[in-house]
Amino acid sequence: MTVSFRTKGRAFGIAAAVVAALLAVPLGVAGAASASPLNVTRLVTLGDSIAAGQGGGAILDACARTDGGYGSQLDAEPQLNLLRNAACTGASIADVGLQLGEINNGTNLVTITVGANDVGIDAVYAACSAAVTDPSYIAVCNGALTATTAAIPGLVAPLAGLIGDAAERSPRAIIVVTGYPHLLDPVPAELQPFYPELTALVGAINSTTDALNLAIFTAVATAAGSNVDVLYSDVIVAFAGHGVQLVPGVPSDPWFGLAPGTPGYLHPTFDGYTGYSESILATLG
Repeated sequence: MTVSFRTKGRAFGIAAAVVAALLAVPLGVAGAASASPLNVTRLVTLGDSIAAGQGGGAILDACARTDGGYGSQLDAEPQLNLLRNAACTGASIADVGLQLGEINNGTNLVTITVGANDVGIDAVYAACSAAVTDPSYIAVCNGALTATTAAIPGLVAPLAGLIGDAAERSPRAIIVVTGYPHLLDPVPAELQPFYPELTALVGAINSTTDALNLAIFTAVATAAGSNVDVLYSDVIVAFAGHGVQLVPGVPSDPWFGLAPGTPGYLHPTFDGYTGYSESILATLG
C-alpha cells in the first residue's frame, strides 16, 4: 500500500473493499459452544499495550498497565470480576503465548488484543505522522505501509493457534478477540478536493488498520471452525468521529493521546477504552 500525493481515491477504494468484507460476515463468530448472557464472570485480559490500557490513566508498572484500560472498566460491571490483566506494552503474538499461564479452568472470559506489534503499525504511525508536516518522510511512510501490508497475512495462523491454545488452558471460557480502531478521522468530503495529500494519507493508514482487522477476524473464524468458543469484537464503529483530524480548523473529539513523548501518545484515552469495553459487552450480548 502506497501513499501517492498525485492521485486520489485509491486508498479509499482499498479501505472500502476491506470494510465490505468485514460487514459481509456476522460481528461475532463462535464455535460449537455459543456465548451466553453474562452472569458472574471471571475475566483475564491478555495482549499488547491496548489490552494493558496504556493511555487510560497513570502508568502502574513496566507493562504500562493503567486503571483506565478496558479490562479495568469491564471490572466495574457488576457481573464481571477482573482476575488479572496480564497484558504488556509491546507484546507480540508470541509474547501473549507466554501470558497464557495467567488463565486456567476457573477463567470463563478471556479478552485478547494483539497483532499490531507483529506487523509494525507503530512504524507506520511514526513515519506517516512525520510525513504530514515534512515531505521528506513520504518515502519512509510508503515503505512502512508496504512492509506492514506485506506482514499482515502472516499473523493469521499464529493468532488462530494462540486462540486455540487459550481455549485448551481454559476450556469453559468465552474468548473475545478485539480489533483496532482507526487512528484518523476522514477528511470531510467537501474538503477532500482541497486536501488531496491528507485524503490519500488518511485513507492509506486507515485501510491498513482495516486489513489488520480483517486478518484478526480471519484468525478468529479459523479458531471457531475448530470448535473454539471465540468472538470477534469490532471497535471501528465505537471510535467513529473520535479519531485524529488532520485538517486544520475542523472540529474533532479524539479518543487518542496527542502529546508526543508521553506514554499515552497515539493510544486510546480513558474514553477510548470505554469504547472498547462497551464494544466487548455488546459482542457478548
